[in-house]
Amino acid sequence: MPRTPKGTVKIETDRQWLRLRWSHRGKRYALAVGLVDSDVNRRIAQAKADVIRADILAGQFDPSLYRYRDDKVTPLTAVELFQKFIDWKRRQVTKRSLVKYLGLQKLVKQHFKAKQADAITEDQALDFRDWLLDELASTTARERIGMMRSCWSWAIGRKLLTDNPWVNVRVKSSPRQRPQPFTQDEYSQILDGFRQMCPHYVGYVMFVMGVGCRLGEASGLRWGHLSPDCSKIWIGESWGRGERKTTKTNKDRAFELSPTLISMLKTRRPTSVGADDLVFTSAHGEPIDDHNFRRRYWTPVLEAVGVPYRKPFSMRHSFISQAFDQGWSVSEIASITGNSEETILRSYTGGVRGRAKRRSVWSQDEA
Repeated sequence: MPRTPKGTVKIETDRQWLRLRWSHRGKRYALAVGLVDSDVNRRIAQAKADVIRADILAGQFDPSLYRYRDDKVTPLTAVELFQKFIDWKRRQVTKRSLVKYLGLQKLVKQHFKAKQADAITEDQALDFRDWLLDELASTTARERIGMMRSCWSWAIGRKLLTDNPWVNVRVKSSPRQRPQPFTQDEYSQILDGFRQMCPHYVGYVMFVMGVGCRLGEASGLRWGHLSPDCSKIWIGESWGRGERKTTKTNKDRAFELSPTLISMLKTRRPTSVGADDLVFTSAHGEPIDDHNFRRRYWTPVLEAVGVPYRKPFSMRHSFISQAFDQGWSVSEIASITGNSEETILRSYTGGVRGRAKRRSVWSQDEA
């Protein structure tokens, strides 16, 4: 197959908009012409392509592409583009998520400086990925590259760019050892520790152990989300970082509770309670902050009772693992935890103590 002649600049279309593509010294370039596809506009694009090819052959190519842009168009730098993306995202994400975008913007500024967004090639995007991996954990870097990919896709949809150099940029995460699930004995030790050291949070911990929910979902639970006899529950909200929001997957779920949890909830329900009142609160009557809970209560209790430390989130992993061991189906576990069946099969395993006769994570519920 004959090689493409040096300096060849191709005319392509992207969603009916013309753009130029070419390679020079091992790097790929793309330039939006700013015109829709038509015979007349293709002749304009070809004239621009001829200028670029002549500069390449004459050794006068401008890698910043400034020379070849329409004077009427002011190109955006990567930092300016990301700022526009953040301005749009402010109304789409939670405050906690927005912090991640603002942090990434600082990294974009640090790495790309004043570089124009449409001048960033795939090779340069790969360089940014490698730089991120020196600065961040692989899972965090993967998330940040996903944000960059989304930013450029958003810009293409608004005709700010025509090419996305992040499409094929991927971050491979190193395999991580899954947390060891808590055993029934460890559960008993932990609950006894809370009863002795900070009894206010016993119900909160028991609830998370018993349904495998996320801490924010337990913190955001209201009495109106429970049936009058506390036998049924609806989970569709979460509390975290000072704000109420939807669940992580933006999906709700409803299911029946075990006898142990029904009894606990009935015991703690006040005589007079509003539907919007929180089921679980801090010792001061405020929504429970997961960071404060872990630091002030969870960690000291585990240390005091001699249970090897795992994060509170491990209660969710333990619920799924114990449910597997006790014969629950994947669909049953998914309906209670809010994970997809695929996620459960991929990310969670059993192996706590073998199979049990009854479908309950609580020993005392077994016949």
